[in-house]
Amino acid sequence: MMDEIKNTKVSINVVPITDNDKQVVMNSLKQYFFRDEPLCASLGLMEEKESVVQLENFCADLLQSGVSFMAVSAETGEMVGASLNTTICRDNEIKQFGDENNDKSSKFNDIMVLLDKAGRDVDVFGHYPNINRIMELKIITVNEAYRGQGVCKALINKSKELALELGYQMIYVECSSHFTAKAVERFGFQCIYSLSYSDYVNKQNDVVFKTQPPHKYFKIHVLLL
Repeated sequence: MMDEIKNTKVSINVVPITDNDKQVVMNSLKQYFFRDEPLCASLGLMEEKESVVQLENFCADLLQSGVSFMAVSAETGEMVGASLNTTICRDNEIKQFGDENNDKSSKFNDIMVLLDKAGRDVDVFGHYPNINRIMELKIITVNEAYRGQGVCKALINKSKELALELGYQMIYVECSSHFTAKAVERFGFQCIYSLSYSDYVNKQNDVVFKTQPPHKYFKIHVLLL
């Protein structure tokens, strides 16, 4: 059945995620994103209960922003993917999630430390002085059976439509996955940051994320609107 789906272009509708949808979205994230996302997979995050709870709470907070979308099969009504989006404004201090000095670091915290470092390195508002409002596509996930069927493209398209409607000046995407980076590049996103996982080490000089090929780099892409 999975092979049949992958070989057939699926018909989907992309709709806003409402309060009634949040549990379905969370269940899908736990089934696919928590397992397959390259950083989570490399750390074995699913094996650490504390980190799973932290990631669940992180995703739940993203859903509160009210600018996220899910892709739904037109035939079955099944949710087949989602884009968890949030907004960043120049006037609001960007929240730092990770604590690199935490001796009892969780796997989730290890990921947040990387994201915080990348955000500081990029300094998006410093590099783009005329940009004040940004939509960030924080998590893009597609159910395994529906990958390669244009679901990611549809989610990005819908997010872009909303960003334009709301007057955002940029879309910002952190790409831990090779496939996500390739997808946004096809949309004309520009890569403004790239960090090789093999070069990212902790205080003991150990590589933190031993990701599986083809996931070699953490990248940040932006699209000016």
